[in-house]
Order: sequence, then structure tokens, then C-alpha cells
Amino acid sequence: MTVPVAFQGEVMLAGWSQTHNGGAKVTFWLSDEDDLAAFKAMTVAKGKTAGQRLAVVAVEIGDDEQPKPQPEQPKGGELAKLAGMFCQSVEFWEFCRADDADEARDWILRVCGVQSRRDLDHNPTAAKLFHERIRKPYMESRK
Repeated sequence: MTVPVAFQGEVMLAGWSQTHNGGAKVTFWLSDEDDLAAFKAMTVAKGKTAGQRLAVVAVEIGDDEQPKPQPEQPKGGELAKLAGMFCQSVEFWEFCRADDADEARDWILRVCGVQSRRDLDHNPTAAKLFHERIRKPYMESRK
């Protein structure tokens, strides 16, 4: 299947914004004024209104004109694995008053103030909270 390409070219990030009533918006500068024709054609075809949905793939380009490598996400270590094991345990669900593994994970993230269990291995404050407020009390409750 051949997918028609609406626009292909280089753009520069001009800015972004996020509001409670307008949502998230990203603005790009086109490298050539003629590139605007593809977007004008889309709005003309739809009664001169915007709102067309586009699939977009963006690759950051460095000063050397080559794709810029993105920083790797830190991998989870021993604490992330332990938290994952806890989340699979029905006994742990009872301990944290969760109905399932997802709720148990969300509870751990909330208590430790992190976005992901892998953060437990890279954030000393989160690791301390995990030990003091989750691991130790949970292990004590199992005695």
C-alpha cells in the first residue's frame, strides 16, 4: 500500500504552548515559503478551516546535519524489579488497598512521587520513600 505524503521537508520548532481550554499546541517554521502550499491545499479542501489530522514523524537534526541521538531512558534496577514483583502479589494489593496490579503500581508511584518504577533506582529520595513507606511496612505486615 502506498501512503500519500502531504508534506515532507525540514521544519524548525518555533514554540509550544498548553492551555486548559485550547490543549497542547506545537508551532513550526517552514524552511521554504513554498512548503506552505501543501497546508493551504488541505484547508481549502475542507472549507477553508483547519483541523486536519496528520501522522507526523520528527527527527531532531544536529549542527552537523545528521540525526541527533536522543538520551536513553534510564533502565530500572533492583528496586524497580522489587516494586514490579510486589505489584503482582495479591497480598501486596491487600496491603495497599488496590484492586489489581495497575492500581498497586499507581499507588507506589504516588507514594514515591515518581512517574515510573524505574525512577526508584535513579532518584535517592524516591528510593528512601520506597524503603520507608512501602518495603519495610509491607514486609512487617507479612510477619
